[in-house]
Amino acid sequence: MTFPLAAAALVGLLSQAAATPAPAPLVAPVTQAPAVAPANPFDSFFTNLGHDFKALGTADTAWIAGFGGAGALVLHHNSDQRLHTWVLQQNASAATSSNSASAGNFIGNGVVQGGGAIAVWLAGMAGHSVKVETVGADLIRAQALNGLLTQGIKFAARRTRPDGASHSFPSGHTSAAFATAAVIQRDYGTVASLPFYAMGGFVGWSRIRSNHHWLSDTVAGAAIGIISGRAATRHHKTRWTVTPVKTPGGMAVYVTRRN
Repeated sequence: MTFPLAAAALVGLLSQAAATPAPAPLVAPVTQAPAVAPANPFDSFFTNLGHDFKALGTADTAWIAGFGGAGALVLHHNSDQRLHTWVLQQNASAATSSNSASAGNFIGNGVVQGGGAIAVWLAGMAGHSVKVETVGADLIRAQALNGLLTQGIKFAARRTRPDGASHSFPSGHTSAAFATAAVIQRDYGTVASLPFYAMGGFVGWSRIRSNHHWLSDTVAGAAIGIISGRAATRHHKTRWTVTPVKTPGGMAVYVTRRN
């Protein structure tokens, strides 16, 4: 009688052991490489600038340049003069003030945008923040590329400004502001960049409102600024990475987001 009871007990234990799930295999922790500080943007400046110019020929920037150029051409023939007439009418009215345009003119100044880029980079260095330092370096390179593109086109186009001055096309203030917005978009994402794109639009409006530029000048400037920012940050292909990892007994896929 003892043997059947013992056998039954053994069978029960084995059945229970079989029903108990095996412990999950240990997954080796994924170690993240320490953040590496970006190179000084002023080291190898001209070499990096040459690489940025080459990046302008990619499909990523070509469609923006084409769209901006086509839009500027259409507006030049259909809207420039009409908007200019409206501006003159507003300026002639004593009841109308364009003081807000002064703020946009100041924000879009190349010295202000370039100085802000350097300030961000220095703040990153002082605070030992690799992220902020990287953004500052990107902004510096974008402003340098944008300045050369904008000024080169200005001297080639030789378009007269609405107020009679020279070198109207494209708007340098607008392009500088949009270059900043494009860098912020690459480094922080579209949502974070929306206020900066709005700022760029305000700068463009200010240049028109103060009678310094035609509407088509600002549209072309916006396109040049965006492609400059994107070319200078071409190493930021995406803010998301998908990495397959081999684990004991299988594999895992890690989806990470770059902050």
